[in-house]
Amino acid sequence: MFITVFKQDVQNMPNLNLNLLYFVPCGLHTGVGGGARLKNMIDVFEQLRVNIQLISYISKEEFKIKHERTSDFLNTTTIYIPKSLPKFLKAFAIPLIIIHGLKYIRRSDILFAHSPCVTSGFPAMILAKMFNKPLIIDHMDVKDPDTPKFIFNSMLKNSTIVFAISHYLVDETKRYGCKNVVYLPIFINTNVFQRDVLEREKIRNGLAINDKEILIGYAGSFSPVMGVPFLLEAFKNLVKRYENIKLIVIGGRNVPSSDNVPLLIDELTLKEKVILIPQQPHELIPKYLSACDIVCSPMINCEVNRAANPIKVYEYMSMSLPTVVSAVGEVSNVIENGVNGFLVKPGDIKDLEEKLEWIILNPDRSKEIGENGRKKVMEKYSYDAIRDTIKQSISEIIDMKNGDKRRNE
Repeated sequence: MFITVFKQDVQNMPNLNLNLLYFVPCGLHTGVGGGARLKNMIDVFEQLRVNIQLISYISKEEFKIKHERTSDFLNTTTIYIPKSLPKFLKAFAIPLIIIHGLKYIRRSDILFAHSPCVTSGFPAMILAKMFNKPLIIDHMDVKDPDTPKFIFNSMLKNSTIVFAISHYLVDETKRYGCKNVVYLPIFINTNVFQRDVLEREKIRNGLAINDKEILIGYAGSFSPVMGVPFLLEAFKNLVKRYENIKLIVIGGRNVPSSDNVPLLIDELTLKEKVILIPQQPHELIPKYLSACDIVCSPMINCEVNRAANPIKVYEYMSMSLPTVVSAVGEVSNVIENGVNGFLVKPGDIKDLEEKLEWIILNPDRSKEIGENGRKKVMEKYSYDAIRDTIKQSISEIIDMKNGDKRRNE
């Protein structure tokens, strides 16, 4: 049965009041990408009064297991595995995850996996099969290299529902044979990601940026797929014509073969114009974005980005800032060029340069486009916009489960 969004009004539906066993391959406080998605998902579950038992796996300096009650609705179990262990020994984390899952499985109504990977989706699938429990997988990326393809396919096929963050992943999941797919895009807390005039002044003063200077911003990974070198090249060309512009780059080298951004800044002789800020806690990002006048996500065209739906784009737009984004992946369906943001050809330095220049030269119209971006996020990608889709999908699972029980009685 293909699961679609209910047509009836769900505003009057009761809160869910159920128990969720949640498996994640990262820490609760991981600040970017999947970690931000995790936090936002938990926020919405808590609004729906879902009791969550979270089991996570993290590579750290030492082995330990930590239990913590984080809120009225959230309990966490974190399994720390030493980074120094060989990869094959780290696989012993999976039995530990399953063992801890067994402690909570009987009182859990639904199992939820943060992604179809071996340390979240696989333990969730095993326990769901053993105890005949519904399973939801939140599908956010292409298959990771550590997950064998047959296991990856099996996790998706054996799920009750797959939430997919992009239409690319919706189509991919269907090709794997999973028919119960719900498009659940990136969503953010628009109350947190909004322009703060006081923080803008504080950050700009701290960075010695005056009122007449235009600050272009980037916040995120230095992974090669993010395309930061293209932004630096375009910015270098603009600096020759506009002395009043600066660039702030917030992030770090968090994956193998990351771009060496500090070296590139030196090679392009941009040290006087580019402010490099180390990766910041996620809760501080809105403050830095408030200091910006333009924001940019210059991703390259590759499979990872075609499947992606980067959260930073929605965070940028939610700040009412003119947002320049490569036309690749799901964001091409979100941004209308020149209406609520700006699309550029991936890897095209000239196109990126021209879009940034247009914004510099047309501040009033650019401000309107930035405000339209926030309106779009508020309407389609806020907690309020997404909460009902989650509630509908889970309610259908519960109704199906209760129906099966009645038929078996």
